[in-house]
Amino acid sequence: MKKRGVLASVIIVSFLLFWIEYPNTSISGMRPDADAGLELDTIRSNLGNIAKMKVEDARGYYEKALRDLNALIEEYPGTEEAQEALFYVGATHNEIGNFEKAIECFDTILKQGEITDNFKARLLYFKAKALLEIGEVEEAKEVVTELKVIEPRAANSFGRELSGRVRLGMEAPDINVLDYEGKPVSVSQYRGKVVVLDFWATWSDHCLQEYPKVKNLHRMYKDQGVQFIGISLDDNIEDLKSFVGTQQVEWPQVFEGMRWKGKVSKLFSIEKIPVMFVIDQEGKIRFIGGDKTKVSKVIEQLLSKHEGSPSY
Repeated sequence: MKKRGVLASVIIVSFLLFWIEYPNTSISGMRPDADAGLELDTIRSNLGNIAKMKVEDARGYYEKALRDLNALIEEYPGTEEAQEALFYVGATHNEIGNFEKAIECFDTILKQGEITDNFKARLLYFKAKALLEIGEVEEAKEVVTELKVIEPRAANSFGRELSGRVRLGMEAPDINVLDYEGKPVSVSQYRGKVVVLDFWATWSDHCLQEYPKVKNLHRMYKDQGVQFIGISLDDNIEDLKSFVGTQQVEWPQVFEGMRWKGKVSKLFSIEKIPVMFVIDQEGKIRFIGGDKTKVSKVIEQLLSKHEGSPSY
């Protein structure tokens, strides 16, 4: 993993563990509940242990934590513990890549009453992380500016992420590389088509679980002016070749061989996989994320805008 990715992961875990160890929730008009507090302490302790694991290994544990947190929120509505639990729901969604859901959780709390600085700092920090993951750099900058007033150390940790990161609406960096079979691949060669870049690896269980959905997307759109390009972060090219052959993958696959240190991964600021970039017919990034349903919706929108245009 590249240094920036390591640093970001360390920062996330360190801040998450800090705020797990020192909870400080206070929202005007909400009451504490002793029973809810005991349940939340148990969940918080479990989250502290899960945060030290690799995301691909911890996904099942995170999903169980989400069920437990939502059960607590339903059982103890209107309590401080329920609002604290909602924060952890958002933070957990961040960890497993559900960034839009995470932002919804944080915004729900931020709109309710007066919040202590400690709790607000947590909300702003993780909201900024989620916004950056979906490419909303300008909004993330606003959140970080607000965070800096409360917790400068947390705000300063974003640094480079707010400067050179790829984001929605910008022209996609071009790639001029060879696929694993030695054939040239670039984004610019498909100008006029919708391009879907799929960053993945066979060592990621989550990627393997999602791959049938990727194949379904390709089957749906391959004849409609949509070009898929896989960017493999595998360590061994034989792992990629074996998977492509077994699964009969039909679209180009670029083998980086360096995980996050690869040329294309650096260009697109990759820190988590699987992640897809949808690039429109003019070469601009229109979607960043892992939700295949949203990928399909964006592709449909881009294709519909170009109906009646000359064939590709």
